[in-house]
Amino acid sequence: MNKPLLLTLLLAAGVYAQPGSWKTPGEIKTPTGHWQTPSAHWQVPGDIQVPSGIQVVKEKSRVRLSIGANTLFAFDKANLSPEGEAVLGKLGPTLLKFGSRSAMTIEGHTDSKGSDDYNQKLSEARAASVRDWLKSHQYIPGVSVTVGDGEKRPIAPNTKPDGSDDPTGRQKNRRVEILIQEDR
Repeated sequence: MNKPLLLTLLLAAGVYAQPGSWKTPGEIKTPTGHWQTPSAHWQVPGDIQVPSGIQVVKEKSRVRLSIGANTLFAFDKANLSPEGEAVLGKLGPTLLKFGSRSAMTIEGHTDSKGSDDYNQKLSEARAASVRDWLKSHQYIPGVSVTVGDGEKRPIAPNTKPDGSDDPTGRQKNRRVEILIQEDR
């Protein structure tokens, strides 16, 4: 087929534009009408999606999920509240993504109110309660371990610099953490 005939056919089919008829960037018109814009944060590949109220800390081959105890339990209790079960239910699919080859440790933590012995027992009971619920819903491997750290590992001060009580700091210290060691 000769070139002028081929060019004519391509132009007629709209497959080819003649030089000089091309648009420069300034000439492109912006579309009009209603456009949907995202209302939430865009997911970045590799990010972990977790429900609100759960903090994620990624380390080299470990991930630490921290859940405030006030989200899971009533004050001074170790049995899960209905709201706590709902939070764990939302967290479950995220835990499944790590697979059964990942080692999981559930850690309980308290603030410094009460005796060391009492806080130790409460942290152990809370960690066991979270582990048992996640296990019963098949979100974590059956060999997952629990650890109660009581008040030994605070992440915030329990008292202000002047020695008075710091309720905000104590609230941060009351938590359950799920430590995931990926692909052991």
